[in-house]
Amino acid sequence: MFGKWIAMIFACLAMAGAGAADRIAVAEPAGKGGVTPQEIETLWGMLESSVGGGYEVVSRAALKQILAEVGFAENSGLAGADSPKQAAKSGEIKTVKYILVSSVGKLGARFNLSLSLIDASTGAVLPDRKITDTVDSLEEFSARLPGLLQEIGLADALKTRGIYAMLSPVITAANPPPYLAETFSTGLEKCLLDNKVRLRGLTMVGPILRRNGIGPLDAADPAVFARVGELLKVDSLIMPRINRFSVTEKREYIAASKREVLRRICDFDGEIRILSAGTGETLAVIPFRQKLDFDDVDAKIDTDDWTPEDYGKFAIGNLISLIGADVVRSIGK
Repeated sequence: MFGKWIAMIFACLAMAGAGAADRIAVAEPAGKGGVTPQEIETLWGMLESSVGGGYEVVSRAALKQILAEVGFAENSGLAGADSPKQAAKSGEIKTVKYILVSSVGKLGARFNLSLSLIDASTGAVLPDRKITDTVDSLEEFSARLPGLLQEIGLADALKTRGIYAMLSPVITAANPPPYLAETFSTGLEKCLLDNKVRLRGLTMVGPILRRNGIGPLDAADPAVFARVGELLKVDSLIMPRINRFSVTEKREYIAASKREVLRRICDFDGEIRILSAGTGETLAVIPFRQKLDFDDVDAKIDTDDWTPEDYGKFAIGNLISLIGADVVRSIGK
């Protein structure tokens, strides 16, 4: 009779759990290399409060009971689940779907952190759901954590705001003139605003990134982009790259008129990338290439008192007028 009651209780629990969120346990981080108990506790709390993705995080008390039932003396031992013995023990855990394990160590003043997801039904670490990072402080890790969890599928879907942010151009052109970055940025920014794109401009973006210690993003890892997206409250980033920009002057002798003329030519090429502010993924690339012969410009506009800078700025404006529509289309307007 008693056995029948137990069976009925488990059946009721199973029915009650049907359709409920999958449960996940967040194990105590394994500390090494001079990490203090207070730092481990802080990291553990960050992880517990940040896991999303529709999972139900079990309490520490429930986790302690679960682990005791399968013979783990302490839950930080789960971080060694790569070993066959530990994996076998982890595979005996049936009341949660996943276990998030982590380890933290110090190298000098920096923290090295790793996150791994264990399938509780097998005890195996899921190879595509682990990630490592190095930060200067736990405060920096807290800011980067949403992006790291996004990478391993433990974060809520990113909220879309329909807002873009302009980043300063990445300039790899040789000997760029001082006006190149600002003229290109302000011109493209005006073009996008004129086309009703919701945009955070450089006057807002630059100070925010500098204040938070974020440098150039052309080689940044995905977690940095997630942090940028949260800081700026945007969905996507617009990152221009200028690979070549030059305005050259060449004197040519025209035999028919027996006179020497000065020809000016602008070579200008690069690309504009639209990046996800959540993952750093490239969503679109708009390449551009312009070779502008100013003979045509001189015939239509009074350029007698133009300086080389005037010619360069004209070339930038001319290019933006040609590619602006492509940029707007690429960001979904």
